[in-house]
Amino acid sequence: MKRLLCLWLCLLPPLAAAERLPLWEVGVGGGLLRLPDYRGAGHARTYPFPLVLPFYRGRYLRSDEQGVRGELLRSRRLRLDFSVDGGVPVDSDDNPQRRGMPDLDATLQLGPALNVKLWEGEAPRRSLVLFLPLRAVWRADTDGLSAVGATFSPQLTYHRRVALAGCPWKLGLTAGLEFGDEGFHDYYYQVAPAYAAAGRPAFDARGGFAGYRFIGTFHCRYGDKWISLFGRYDRVDGAVFEDSPLVGRRDGLTVGFLVSWMIWRSRRQVEVVDWNLGACPSIRTGGARTGTCARFNGVSH
Repeated sequence: MKRLLCLWLCLLPPLAAAERLPLWEVGVGGGLLRLPDYRGAGHARTYPFPLVLPFYRGRYLRSDEQGVRGELLRSRRLRLDFSVDGGVPVDSDDNPQRRGMPDLDATLQLGPALNVKLWEGEAPRRSLVLFLPLRAVWRADTDGLSAVGATFSPQLTYHRRVALAGCPWKLGLTAGLEFGDEGFHDYYYQVAPAYAAAGRPAFDARGGFAGYRFIGTFHCRYGDKWISLFGRYDRVDGAVFEDSPLVGRRDGLTVGFLVSWMIWRSRRQVEVVDWNLGACPSIRTGGARTGTCARFNGVSH
């Protein structure tokens, strides 16, 4: 269950376009995700998985295409919310650098995030958004949640609408930096003297710079179907833990896709506004103007 939650967090792309949608929906689908055990790991795994996606579009609490978050305030240029991220559990016996060391539990990251819209354009809709999340990190084990540390991951994302194959796709291209405190880096990269071995000397991780990250997302909702493509490229060049023996390579690639069908929904509908890209473009039908996203999603305004 923890692994499925982590995979779901990894695949969540940006928010859907402005339209009227059910207050809550439940989608059922599946996908494939391949990712390293952790940033800098020399071992990666492929996860084929079924998935149940709960969507809730409340005024303050939301679980949707952008992830699980609590929105605190929103204006045209600024948005403050709580954001969520996570990491998969790692079986150390499957990881050559960690063999003989304790397994890694799944991690949960939660904290405030400031979004700043630096620029927006028309025809097609596009924008440039600075994302500043500061998150506390916990690991999930049989005894519950235990504090690990904290991360800071500033990112700059270019958002754009793309009409392709009759579907209103959303493109996101992101470049970012990664930072972590000593506790977070200790969890993944420290080698205690008790676990030192030939080719794996003891290593004490420090807090600070953790490398670079580049992300691409491409997703579309068409009727009851939601399609999401995801790619992420990480580099740990210059990271404070770069010399850890638990770093198997300087780069890592995560790729995945997800297809889901919305099969349950509430009768109540709410207006959903895409903060990144604004309202959907509209077309004239029968003398009235109708949002194209509503037309694609089978929703009437």
